[in-house]
Amino acid sequence: MPFIKARSMQRTHQVEQIITALSRNDISSLRSLARQPGGYVHDTLRKLVWPILLHAHYGCYVDEKGSEKDLADPVQITKDVERSLYYYPQDISPMLKAHKQQELHRMIVEILWRNPRLKYYQGFHDICTCFLLVLGKKNAIPATENVALFFLRDAMLDSFDPVSKQLRLMSSIIEYEDPELTSFLERSNIMPYYALSWILTWYSHDFEDFSKITRLFDLFVASSPLMPVYVASAITLLRRSTILRAEPDLAHSIISHIPHDINIDTVIQKAVSLEERYSALELQKRSGIWLHDESVVNTWYRDWSHMGWNDVPDSIKADRYLSHGIPKEEWEDEMLTEWMERRRKWFGAIDL
Repeated sequence: MPFIKARSMQRTHQVEQIITALSRNDISSLRSLARQPGGYVHDTLRKLVWPILLHAHYGCYVDEKGSEKDLADPVQITKDVERSLYYYPQDISPMLKAHKQQELHRMIVEILWRNPRLKYYQGFHDICTCFLLVLGKKNAIPATENVALFFLRDAMLDSFDPVSKQLRLMSSIIEYEDPELTSFLERSNIMPYYALSWILTWYSHDFEDFSKITRLFDLFVASSPLMPVYVASAITLLRRSTILRAEPDLAHSIISHIPHDINIDTVIQKAVSLEERYSALELQKRSGIWLHDESVVNTWYRDWSHMGWNDVPDSIKADRYLSHGIPKEEWEDEMLTEWMERRRKWFGAIDL
């Protein structure tokens, strides 16, 4: 009982801090509060805070103009939308579910129609679903559009290379933090792709509890685009004992499944501490895994992090990044080969 009362008081204080930050137009405090236990507490406040942090609060679209006939992959979008809204919201009528799916479809079409250089991927609809349910379609469209352009852009390219490198950066964090666990993963032939859906969907495909998803979204909209990678590293490191006890043939199944009872705030605290120890630039330097100059990870600090309350994101610049494609140097293949060889030698030394 005392614990419940203390938790209630903490939540009340958190709500007061959020309201104060909103009244003062204090975007820095709002970002900091995302890292506190409970985040933005409940969806009523998220409906106010998320658009501000995503710089989408200055207006919303009155009418959608997009048409799926202008999109590259309308069939896949339709299939993904038909499979959406399976676990949440709970106790939704078939009629309301169908209506929400129609809204979701129009939302995705509008974002991609407005930004034809963005390439749809399976999982983007999961992220759109979360914003739709919390913000409503009119406010979700500009918010999610900014997420696509300034947080998910690396995943919405013709090339898979930037996402692959982010997964390798995750492996590097785990290697630096826990050589024993990394050696086990290597012996079990577990590649970092077990976390692919986590990162591509902001974990919205991996939890049935919608409150856990929105809690993570609190963190992601208030942090750099690399935060999902820190969260993936944190989840893996926090589950080390379970993973190390696993039989090799079951290890991949165990590591790729996030327990539904995992403490999200514990994960967030761990992820934030990893970010403090391994900044995006330092991590790329130490690992030798370089994201391209126009990656969202490398442009976020100059294009987004400094923005004030009423600043409008430069979507034209984001589109210019998309038009450039991904440059690939000859040394990148050599670096990947060297990276894999170094890991094999290093793990061989540990096993001895």
